[in-house]
Amino acid sequence: KMANPPNSLTSSMLTAQNQEQLISLKVMRLSRGRFAPSSSPSFDPLDPMSLSIEKSFQFDSNHHLPLSDFLLAPVQFENIFLGETFSFLVNCINESTQRVKEVAVKVELQTATQRIQLSCALNIPLLESQSSKADVISHEVKEAGQHILVCSVTYQTEAGENLFLRKFFKFPVTKPMDVKTKLYNAEENAPFDVFLEAQIENTCGMEMQLERVWMEAASSYQCTPLPPMQPTCLKCKEILQVVFGLSSRSRTVGEMNKIGRLEMEWKTRMGERGRLQTSHLERIVPGRGDLTLKIESLPSTVEFQKAFPVECTLHNCCDHSLDLRLRFDSIHSPYFVFCSPSGLPLGQIPPKGTTSFTIHLLPVGIGIQPISGIRVEDSFAKRVYEFDDIAQVFIH
Repeated sequence: KMANPPNSLTSSMLTAQNQEQLISLKVMRLSRGRFAPSSSPSFDPLDPMSLSIEKSFQFDSNHHLPLSDFLLAPVQFENIFLGETFSFLVNCINESTQRVKEVAVKVELQTATQRIQLSCALNIPLLESQSSKADVISHEVKEAGQHILVCSVTYQTEAGENLFLRKFFKFPVTKPMDVKTKLYNAEENAPFDVFLEAQIENTCGMEMQLERVWMEAASSYQCTPLPPMQPTCLKCKEILQVVFGLSSRSRTVGEMNKIGRLEMEWKTRMGERGRLQTSHLERIVPGRGDLTLKIESLPSTVEFQKAFPVECTLHNCCDHSLDLRLRFDSIHSPYFVFCSPSGLPLGQIPPKGTTSFTIHLLPVGIGIQPISGIRVEDSFAKRVYEFDDIAQVFIH
């Protein structure tokens, strides 16, 4: 209960001075019970009395378990966690010997940053003597820290006098888990642009079932869990590590800074559900330069002295057009021979535009070897872009 200690929230009441109230307001939190512990007596096989007692338990297959089939009501106000749904019952009771009318109940939740008006259906035209009306209110808690539940009642006596009653209930909201995130920029030509690592620590003081952890990626990214997560039981202070790979859908730096946010769903020991969402995550996009080269298709293994194709795409990241020509530097490519002609014109690429081309390489080395020596010349700026160690291939 929230109105009567010790099961209640800290409460106080404001009324008119020396004014006797005709109605009272009771507020009770709705929470699930707990399984009652079970104590099974020990039996001495040499004691006839113990044997007779043991026989009385033969039809109870669960007598050896530490928990019974019975539920206990909460004896104290339990923690409210951030992300849970806080449900409580508001009961308006006419304790007087006369009827009251025009009873209206308003419920407001105050936090450190805002005031939230909660929906309450207690608008009673006439409340008879020794009768009551109740309503169940639910609210998803989205802010940690001290909360104050304010319940206000206005009503009229039979004589037409307007009376006012207000109660305050204070309670804290704590975080059930601690989430730490790290972002790692991937290497060039990796299948992902950035990796997100999240470490989730259970801080709620009891076991929890982490049902789901997923990334609500921004529109400029596509997210893939590595590997897909399965529901996991976390003990108190235990940490779960999850990793997500994100591929960019946009080449605009401003859009690529925004990653998205992490969301988690969990259940506590009696099945109470909760959901948390982190703030928006951002990353610092590494400098891409004016021109980038991306490998579109490349075999992971090739045969010695057998030519193979490499499909590439050039992306113009600057704000002006480029006039490009493809060249090869054999000195920086000791393990491969370029079979494609050097000096091939690639044409003009507009700002933010792309162009694709294919080169053929002949491997002349053994083992895992890097592909280097690709040069792209811009005739407008008289500049040469060098692309070395763009990928690795196993030669056998």
